[in-house]
Amino acid sequence: MKFWHWLSRRSREERELDEELRFHLEQEAQLHIDRGEAPELARRSARRDFGNVTLTREVTRGMWGWSLLERGVQDLRFAARMLLKNPAFTVVALSALALGIGATTATFSVVNSVLLRPLQFPAPERLVMVWERPPQGKLTNVVQTQNFLDWHARNHSFEGIAAIWATPVNLAGEGEPVQTPGMYVSADFFRVLGVAPLLGRTIQAEDDVHGANCVVVLGYGLWQSRYGGRADVLGRKIRGSASEVAGCEVVGVMPAGFRFPTLRAELYIPIKIDPAQAPLDGRNYYTVARLKPGVSWQAAQAEMQAIAAQTARERPKMNARWSATVVPLMEQTTGESRTTLLVLAGAVGFVLLIACANVANLLLLRASARRREMTVRVALGAGRWRLMHQLVVESLLLAVSAGALGFLLAYWGVPTIIRMLPAGFPLPRMGEISVDHSVLAFTLLVSLACGLFFGILPALQVSRTQISQGLQQGGRTGTASSRRLRDTLVIAEVALALLLVTGAGLLLRSFILLNEVDPGFRPERLLTFRMRLLNRSDGKIFEHRAAVVREVLDRIRALPGVTSASSIHVLPMCCGNSGTGYYRTDRPAPPPGTFSGGDFSVISDAYFRTMGIPMIGGREFDARDRKGAPEVAILNQTAAEQIFPGENPIGKQVKFNGFFNPTLQIVGVAKDIRHSALENAPDPCLFLPQAQQPSGLAALVIRTSGDPRALIPAVKEQIRSVDPNQGAQDIATMEQVMSDAIARPRLQVTLMCIFGLLALSLACVGIYAVISYSVEQRTREMGIRLALGAAPDGIRRLVLREGGVLAAAGIGIGLVAARALTGYLSTLLYTVKPTDSLVFAGVSAVLAAAAMAGCYFPARRATRVDPAVVLRDE
Repeated sequence: MKFWHWLSRRSREERELDEELRFHLEQEAQLHIDRGEAPELARRSARRDFGNVTLTREVTRGMWGWSLLERGVQDLRFAARMLLKNPAFTVVALSALALGIGATTATFSVVNSVLLRPLQFPAPERLVMVWERPPQGKLTNVVQTQNFLDWHARNHSFEGIAAIWATPVNLAGEGEPVQTPGMYVSADFFRVLGVAPLLGRTIQAEDDVHGANCVVVLGYGLWQSRYGGRADVLGRKIRGSASEVAGCEVVGVMPAGFRFPTLRAELYIPIKIDPAQAPLDGRNYYTVARLKPGVSWQAAQAEMQAIAAQTARERPKMNARWSATVVPLMEQTTGESRTTLLVLAGAVGFVLLIACANVANLLLLRASARRREMTVRVALGAGRWRLMHQLVVESLLLAVSAGALGFLLAYWGVPTIIRMLPAGFPLPRMGEISVDHSVLAFTLLVSLACGLFFGILPALQVSRTQISQGLQQGGRTGTASSRRLRDTLVIAEVALALLLVTGAGLLLRSFILLNEVDPGFRPERLLTFRMRLLNRSDGKIFEHRAAVVREVLDRIRALPGVTSASSIHVLPMCCGNSGTGYYRTDRPAPPPGTFSGGDFSVISDAYFRTMGIPMIGGREFDARDRKGAPEVAILNQTAAEQIFPGENPIGKQVKFNGFFNPTLQIVGVAKDIRHSALENAPDPCLFLPQAQQPSGLAALVIRTSGDPRALIPAVKEQIRSVDPNQGAQDIATMEQVMSDAIARPRLQVTLMCIFGLLALSLACVGIYAVISYSVEQRTREMGIRLALGAAPDGIRRLVLREGGVLAAAGIGIGLVAARALTGYLSTLLYTVKPTDSLVFAGVSAVLAAAAMAGCYFPARRATRVDPAVVLRDE
């Protein structure tokens, strides 16, 4: 009601002001009539003597209050009319800004969700991960069981510390047997993270005792998918006879969205460490801890290093030269993604700057074309600040409109892109990425900043001196300062575009070289299944593992369309590899803390033939290599050269630190492969036969004569025929596994190429606009030149030279900036230097060609000027 009252009062005051001004003019006119002037002449004299009526009205309104709001509303309406009046300009400017702001908003939503937003735990800044640090210089390594127990008992920095072992878990007895991501955790796990269950309780200390009754806690997703979200699941026993969790009681359900940041799990089981066996275990555990209030992670690291030094003295065979390190959980979570996201954020920021410079240039050109309008407005009493206010409001309206479009692009685009990424895409916290209110606030701030950025520059060009010059010159040319400003903006656009395209070129060349890397095996027509083998309750675990894998492979090999089949415990290009020490037996054992060994893989017979890995010497595993036969091994090329340099290793022996510490005879040498990642050089690797050293993990590799996916149902049936309770997970072709392995560099190069092409396009539009306007302003000059006999080719070269100078200046500045900034890409590049001369030269040539293409059409138009028409118009 107050607003309507104010509005009606304002309307009345406006009418009264008009009546008062009219009264004064009539009185002044009457005085002139009384002096004998004609009525029409008297009215003109009265208006002349009274002065600028519009200015008087504005000054009077300014004394009423609320004038700023009124002017803002007036300017907003006028700005909307001006934008609608020039649809071509509005569409071009809105498109450039919407793309820039949309890309910036989308990137910020990812950066905000992954890097800026705290982890979804109470006091997340106090959460850390504690690792062992091996002698060979690796920063982190999983933790040995006894060391974890010592850390738990001796530290004074943590409120709690928990051990984690992530592994697939078989679920059978309720529908088709499946394998779900599981996590064995110690009792402190949920207390350390500080998350309460949705239903029931979490694992308690009495559950985590060796020999205690088995209990499990369900993840929300598994509770919904397998148990229908029923509340009566509490107290139920897991069905099945052979599952690792068969007969375990469900005691709790975790809330939706709960997950450990660096590991995936749907089922939580007590780890139940046996203190008697702990000193003999290997290194298997992740550990997470919560710092006590007031304790920094640096202080905790100093204490853990001191404890590690104690354990190294107490058990030198296991711990000599090993140390410990503490890493904040947030830092551990973001990992390598931090560099990638910051690079992309910087790239999209440059795109936004180019878009702003482009729109600023368009506004400068438009301001020159509106010089007559500004002259009329000055004549009507508008001041310089009033004109600046109007131009800035127009810019802000344009920017906010573009920001709204950009936000909608991000709001629809980000979830779509996330859904298109593979399930195992290596981006942390992917499920938490959203376009929320904080992203909306960011978009609004960016839009306002952009509006001020590209609006202030044209507004500053407005002055009474320039307006009077525009009146004298008829609005045909701009001032030298405005031309210099436009040229500067174009040079900046070209420099930024070159910087972005150079970054995209470096990543593209790196990705091409990465794709050309020979993995050492043939991935085509290769099907893979990953399994965790079920345990037997009769204690014959190793015999059961060997028998199941052998029988499954025998049945699969008999299927039509299968040319070969085998298994490996950790699939290449998937999950890293296992590692341990091994050394030749004809020399003394290396002293404790001196690492000698590398990776190891447990494989079945015909593995190298199935994978297409050539044998350099010796033989593959075959039917001879069974339990009770002499224990054998195969080395890869790197391991053979490292352990037996310059010697033939066939028939020689190595000592293996694992299982039962067997002595192994080398029966073959295989060619190296890239096991962990294409960008990593082959590590030394020792291969063990599954029949002699059975592993609980088995990834089936099946080579087919046709489409491997067509055999998935048949392979599943053969697995169930051997063990009805055996589940499988991550069924995929090897080509898909390799594609997923390079998903991150592929996304990096795709986004950078998109940003680079967008920047290149905007720079070309900027050059085109400036040169086109220059040609338009110099139409008279061109006509005179042609009339005096200048050749069209000469005119074309003149225009192209003008654009070429701007492009050359931008390219030169861009090259200097690129050499300084591309070093930040070094961790993302494979065998390509950040200052690669081939990429720099190629990008410069492409940008120069694109700039000349932007100048071509204005240059051609300049040669078609009709001198007669131009001179007649003059």
